[in-house]
Amino acid sequence: MNLAKSNPAKSILAKTLLLTTLLTLTACGSSRYIGKVIPGTVGRPIIVEAGDDRINNEQGIPGLEITVYNESKSGRAPAQLARTMTDEDGEFAISIPSAKTPRGNVIVRVTGDEIYSARSKTFLPRGNQFMLYTVVTREPASNTNASSTIDPTK
Repeated sequence: MNLAKSNPAKSILAKTLLLTTLLTLTACGSSRYIGKVIPGTVGRPIIVEAGDDRINNEQGIPGLEITVYNESKSGRAPAQLARTMTDEDGEFAISIPSAKTPRGNVIVRVTGDEIYSARSKTFLPRGNQFMLYTVVTREPASNTNASSTIDPTK
């Protein structure tokens, strides 16, 4: 039996329910954001187009923790939205559930033993954009040569 011929109202209702279900399932997904952490003179995020030369040409920093917080406007502590680590190329990807994706600023914090921790407000990348985060690297501890002797007469 052809439902559209027998009852057009039921056919429209069925199509509307199907479309609503598909839209709801899509909204229940998550948004994925990609980025890279590179050395710089200051710790801050920069939103760049995906074709930016620094993404492919700059040496990234591996093993750093990236944490994204929702900026709190009520004076309460910011809520953590996502946490991940940079890979061997200094690149990272974070996923935030669509229901929690902020419309305004987020706070991005980068921490690790090789850098001075950085924490900045920014917007999340949109469309064909990429988050490039510059951080200040720590100088390696000076390696004093234990076998050298000090002449007390000089």
